[in-house]
Amino acid sequence: MKPFHPNRRKFLKLSSAAVGSGLILGMSWGCSAEDQGSGNSSASSFSPNAWLVIDNQGTVTIFVAESEMGQGPYTLMPMLLAEELEVEWNSIVVKHASLDPAYGYQATGGSASIRKGWSTLREAGAIAREMLLQAGAAALQAAVSDCKAAQGKIIHKPSGRKIPYRELVSSAAKLPIPEKARLKELHEFVIIGQSIPRTDIPDKINGKARFGIDIKLPDMLYATITHCPVFGGSVGQVNASKARKIKGVIDIFEINEGIVVVATDTWTAFQGKDALEINWNPGKNTTLSTVQIADRLKKLSPGQGETTWQEGDAEAILSSGKTVVQADYIQPPQAHIPLETMNCTAHFRDDGKLQIWVPTQSPSKAHETAKLTSQSIIKRGLNKLFGAGSDDIEIQTTLLGGGFGRRLKQDFVSQAVQIAQRFKQPVQLVWTREEDVQHDFYHPLTLHKMRGALDENGLPVAWELFVSGTKISASGISPPPYAIANTKVVIKNTDEAIPRGPWRSVFAHYNAFAAEHFLDEMARAGKQDPLDLRLRLLGDHPRLQKVLKAAARGAGWPGQAGTGYLGIAAFSSFGSHVAEVVELRRSDKQGLVVHKVTCAIDCGVVINPDIVEQQMEGSIIFALTAATKSSITVKDGQVEQSNFHNYPILKIDETPEIEVIILSNEEEPGGIGEPGVPPLAPALANAILSATGKPVRELPVKLSAIKV
Repeated sequence: MKPFHPNRRKFLKLSSAAVGSGLILGMSWGCSAEDQGSGNSSASSFSPNAWLVIDNQGTVTIFVAESEMGQGPYTLMPMLLAEELEVEWNSIVVKHASLDPAYGYQATGGSASIRKGWSTLREAGAIAREMLLQAGAAALQAAVSDCKAAQGKIIHKPSGRKIPYRELVSSAAKLPIPEKARLKELHEFVIIGQSIPRTDIPDKINGKARFGIDIKLPDMLYATITHCPVFGGSVGQVNASKARKIKGVIDIFEINEGIVVVATDTWTAFQGKDALEINWNPGKNTTLSTVQIADRLKKLSPGQGETTWQEGDAEAILSSGKTVVQADYIQPPQAHIPLETMNCTAHFRDDGKLQIWVPTQSPSKAHETAKLTSQSIIKRGLNKLFGAGSDDIEIQTTLLGGGFGRRLKQDFVSQAVQIAQRFKQPVQLVWTREEDVQHDFYHPLTLHKMRGALDENGLPVAWELFVSGTKISASGISPPPYAIANTKVVIKNTDEAIPRGPWRSVFAHYNAFAAEHFLDEMARAGKQDPLDLRLRLLGDHPRLQKVLKAAARGAGWPGQAGTGYLGIAAFSSFGSHVAEVVELRRSDKQGLVVHKVTCAIDCGVVINPDIVEQQMEGSIIFALTAATKSSITVKDGQVEQSNFHNYPILKIDETPEIEVIILSNEEEPGGIGEPGVPPLAPALANAILSATGKPVRELPVKLSAIKV
């Protein structure tokens, strides 16, 4: 077993005194010692830290500080704690954590949940187990060394006598904090590594699950908003006479971001919005377009950018007369388009408390936003009913109907607060799908300019990677994973008016497409097998080599698989390593179709294989949508797309067979929510290159238009 040695002085400083049956250990993710909160212990429960409570009935409540948007934290995080606590899985109740400093800054993104919780939650469980073990040994009148914890009981090993945790809650809470706890070795795990069914699924099936849009409160009002179609524009003149005549419309007014309609139900609010006659002040971005932005990026050169990685002298080799391969790749803006549109419910209560129910990826940021917004309302004298502000803000995080990075932004929270301060009743703000598509924080338009040089044997000896776009990064390619002696990576950040935000896999998505597709172009120019070339150049990346080999074997590489064409790509991101093979087949009616995607992932220790497989499947579908179906285009300063008819997502009958191969090892866990996205687009493009001999220079690519 692995020893864990907590700092005793810190524990004592952060803990409440061992009085009665309460003892709180300081555990957090990322907050300072001075910011720790306290737990809740009583004579009938044992709450050894902020993450768990055991009551005298034997129920173990585990608190999860991560937002649940389909990626499984309500199952994965409790598995970590329960493993060390030694409890039966069916005794566990999972609850979302309150917005308490004990949990640190709450924000779910970057595939960071398991990576943050791997040590913290296991340590929380181990400390609690050790305290229960001491209490149990005393109750059994035995030496601690003769006892063990298992399945929610302390067992005397020589005699088999046992005592359940529920009978130890009071005595365990009175014990001093142990000097050390022991963490299990991997071979001792009985919960971690199992495909335990997700805890959130039953309520999603029986209808008990509450997403933000499901919140229903007494006397609640319903609101929607319309924004200026042009980025940066504002409200001019409004004729609301038709809207006000609609039965159920209660009020129409302007807030910072646009015009709000409040009604007795959401549908009536939507009808009122559509009846508004608004003359917008479009502002200065009326000539903005994605064509214009792409043209500007095309004129940029590496000499205008910032070098983020350099090894050898790529420029000298590229100008030395060797065979040079060049390619430019354009990737468009992408919307998040979660199935649940942006929404938030807010209520200024008579006692001064502001209550908010919201599907957010960051409860902490939602709280900050609500506080700043309410303070601004009061400062500007805009509050209608509330004479003074209050810091007493309660955030209740609901389930999220999709996030993908969009709900890290809190614009809809600010809007809900601005609306609710005018009413004594709670108000639920719901965006229409059109507002959701046209007022997103988008994945940026990017342009990669690539150059590579080959030696007389067709092997790469130099490459230059230049990426430009708004708030972009060279993450994942600086340095590149491939050992090419002369390498240069350059980025150029531009400032565009299109709002930009995190999108599933963030920087890794666009960098993987350009780097991995260009490597295939160089392989073809040098008459090299794309897989063999990758393996040859990945000498310092054994984990990436292994996933490449596993995916290739699963897909039937090399060459063609039956009547299909194969493309392969691999990328490391968020602590995990993923390779994917796309198999294309010809269809008389549809042209090329994606027949199968084979995915191999190495995410270190696997917590729950089923959830890993689910996340890879979801990532592949998400990425295939972006690669073949949808893109955001801007003309005259506004987004041209508005709903699923012109921003389509992959349908069930378009979804290929997906095979997921999981390579487990003893490395610390990596992320799983995002690493499956980056390899898909280049693997698809490489399959198209295999089928047609022509590269893909711009996404999305319409497979039905490709002739083979």
